[in-house]
Amino acid sequence: MDETKGKKILVIDDEVYIRDSVIGFLEDFGFEVIEAENGKIGLEKFANEQPDLILCDLRMPEMDGLEVLAHVTRKDKNIPIIIVSGVGNISDTVEALRLGAWDYIIKPIQDMNVLSHAVNKAFERKHFIEEKDRYQRELEQANKELNLSLESLELTRDQLVQSAKMAALGELVAGVAHEINTPVGVGVTAASFLDGKTREFHKLYKTGELKRSELENYLTIVEEVSNSILINMERAAELISSFKQVAVDQSSENRRRFNLKEYMDEILLSLGPRYKKTGHVVQVTCEPDIELNSFPGAFSQILSNLIMNSLIHGFNGLEHRAIDIDITCKEGQVIFVYQDNGHGMDPQQSEKIFDPFFTTMRGKGGTGLGMSIVFNLVTQTLKGNMKLESEVGQGVTFTMTFPRRWDDA
Repeated sequence: MDETKGKKILVIDDEVYIRDSVIGFLEDFGFEVIEAENGKIGLEKFANEQPDLILCDLRMPEMDGLEVLAHVTRKDKNIPIIIVSGVGNISDTVEALRLGAWDYIIKPIQDMNVLSHAVNKAFERKHFIEEKDRYQRELEQANKELNLSLESLELTRDQLVQSAKMAALGELVAGVAHEINTPVGVGVTAASFLDGKTREFHKLYKTGELKRSELENYLTIVEEVSNSILINMERAAELISSFKQVAVDQSSENRRRFNLKEYMDEILLSLGPRYKKTGHVVQVTCEPDIELNSFPGAFSQILSNLIMNSLIHGFNGLEHRAIDIDITCKEGQVIFVYQDNGHGMDPQQSEKIFDPFFTTMRGKGGTGLGMSIVFNLVTQTLKGNMKLESEVGQGVTFTMTFPRRWDDA
């Protein structure tokens, strides 16, 4: 027997000869042996000595082996118990095994190798159970730590996604503010010019020297300048209205009904400052009667991220490139195809494009979240699907399909 040092075995048997022969054999192999002549004494020694294994006779006065077995397994089911029974007690032996005995030996024991094998096997099984329990505890702890790490990563991801959304909204604000500055500036200049002409006209009128030609000239100036102010203020109002709707949609997750073509025009109007001076063009083909009951903010973020991805990555170092957007509706499904004729992607990049934090511009301001956000918006918010086709030098084609009515998904 191996690794017997320090192992303690409790032998419970009312027959002195059997008990002494088993004890002598076990002690020869280095085990520390505790003996008890009946079940009641055996349970007392079990409680006090805490043995590593129990050898227990089945038939004993005062308390039999089945009672001992039931008591021990209630206290500690991992304590090996080997039942020692006579030939005529097979049915009781089967019952003992059913109740939790680890093994059984028929007495009288003619060959002590049988006892040796049973004890060794019991200790091996106990060692295996202890190792399994240890691995289980370590696995549960590892899973707990992984879950905590995953929760932390998900929180960080959500914060980064929110930051990316707010950054995009900030860029939109800056772009629209710059765009509004032009018509407002022209309007202010025109109003100032008109104010000066009005003051001059007023002075002439007060002197009583106003001529008909001067009146006609003033009225012509008023008409032209007023028209210029009106055109530029309408342009500013259009930009502000478009920005207000897109900004509200980007910062909220509300579902509403909207016309897709009209809303796409509003988004592109808001995005105009980002691309119109680059020399690149955005062309949209969309059926005019597509009415959606969905999330307009998702469309705004999807289109913004796709266009910025083309401008920053696809068209980097290129001139006079084009983005083509084709939107159709078939059998209750909206088919949204986005294409550019930029650099394109190799198979490795295409495979990772929707992975969070994947970017080809690490260290140059790229977060790697744009396309991941787009994919999640299409598949989760819009309940659709998205696929990519691309080759190096051939640009990209993103095909998105989602339900016309969100509640039909």
